[in-house]
Amino acid sequence: MGETLLKKHLTTGKRVLMDGGMGSEIEHRNFPTKLPLWSAEVLLTYPEVVLQIHRDYIDAGAEIITTNTFRTTRRAFACEGISEQAAATTSLACSLAQKARARARSEDEIFIAGSIAPLEDCYSPILTPPQPEIEIEHAELVSQLQEGGVDFILLETMITIRETLSGAQAAHRSNMPFAVSFCCNDQLALLSGEPLQEVVHVIEPFQPLFIGVNCVSTDIATHTVRYLREITSLPISVYAQGDGLLDSELGWKWTEEQHLHEYLQAASRWLSAGARIIGGCCGTSPAHIRALQQLLNGQE
Repeated sequence: MGETLLKKHLTTGKRVLMDGGMGSEIEHRNFPTKLPLWSAEVLLTYPEVVLQIHRDYIDAGAEIITTNTFRTTRRAFACEGISEQAAATTSLACSLAQKARARARSEDEIFIAGSIAPLEDCYSPILTPPQPEIEIEHAELVSQLQEGGVDFILLETMITIRETLSGAQAAHRSNMPFAVSFCCNDQLALLSGEPLQEVVHVIEPFQPLFIGVNCVSTDIATHTVRYLREITSLPISVYAQGDGLLDSELGWKWTEEQHLHEYLQAASRWLSAGARIIGGCCGTSPAHIRALQQLLNGQE
């Protein structure tokens, strides 16, 4: 039902507001985010934090909230010796998103995206696992998210063609709608070096809800959105990095600098370039989403 309504919104040209960062917001609130579990660690200790973050994004105006499943994989949990807890943690993450939506102003207006990230480091394509492992593990994640009641699968921060394709095929086999967001460089290529145009043409036949870019600088996001508008007719999404820096221990570390005004200026450029779904990635907060809602309302 939710996927059908979202597709209708996108077909009629409506702009849709996503939520902001989860892992970085957990760190911002002084809860643990140490790698390799990163954002998933708090699900084992303080799950109510995730629930509150979902609620805060909804209150800020988000129409899409994303499950905290970026690192609830069997692979990530195996690094901590607790692989048997991965599936239950994915289920918990889905239930927290469902619970947040149930308290929302109107459940029909909130869509839940089931996050699936690269199985290894999302900035290191060289670590991408062998193909058979990718196919098995992405199919497993899609099945768990489907059981968790998400409206669609969000393949996000994708950095290789083969992992993107495996996720799309798994969603397609399960009759789950999906969207794709890539992590690109300033050469309009995935971090693997594979041309963005090539991966878009590989994925388009699977009819994703939308296609876009995330977890890059606002400048690279602008450059990528403009290029995507040239090469595809699919709705385009963008959610870029905000305040802070990558951190080798915590995943992301907030800094004292505040760049909300610059983020809004970039968002205006994304909208002008044809983006239809906007939000925030690492280093963005409910304040960013509230400001984006005001920007969207001002352009209606």
